[in-house]
Amino acid sequence: MTAEGALQPGAAIDPAVDTGEDDTGPLYCYRHPKSETYVRCGRCDQPICPKCAVQGPVGFRCRSCGLVKSATLSSFTPQQLALGLGVSLGGGLLVGYLGGQIGFYGIFLGFFAGAFLAEAFVRFAGMKRGPLPRMMLYGGALVGFAAGAMFQILTFIGSVPADAEVPFQIWLQTMLPSIAIGAAAMLAGVYSRVRWF
Repeated sequence: MTAEGALQPGAAIDPAVDTGEDDTGPLYCYRHPKSETYVRCGRCDQPICPKCAVQGPVGFRCRSCGLVKSATLSSFTPQQLALGLGVSLGGGLLVGYLGGQIGFYGIFLGFFAGAFLAEAFVRFAGMKRGPLPRMMLYGGALVGFAAGAMFQILTFIGSVPADAEVPFQIWLQTMLPSIAIGAAAMLAGVYSRVRWF
């Protein structure tokens, strides 16, 4: 015993019965009215032709529904911009100043401080992608490191007695390599934390 109007298995569908679907023929693309189509946008249900179809996560979408909204991943508010630059410049300045003073151990300081600096940048500026965040983080850290190293060099030169003669070559052989290695270690630490940039 079946309910009235229910279809039996193998029964033919009566074309006079309204099934709720609009089968009046082909549709025409909303952007190209001369293009015949049987495809609709998976979000807004507008008819779209193959030229307008964009592959979405669960089917085809029109161009307006299928555009990736990624502006929030690359745009900054003024507060995020200021905090991100402050963190990268300030962190680089501190690492550059301390790195030249501890010599060889500046490699370890630079690497771990770079990872910490990158984490602080993400926390204050947000998880952003694109060339601007990379430039802010890597460029700011390098500029800050150079300024900190220069300040540390000037401090070292000022602490040398006036009657002592320190040849410039000795300084180049002792301090400059450790400063350069510390900068490279800092950048490696930054990269280890934010590879998704």
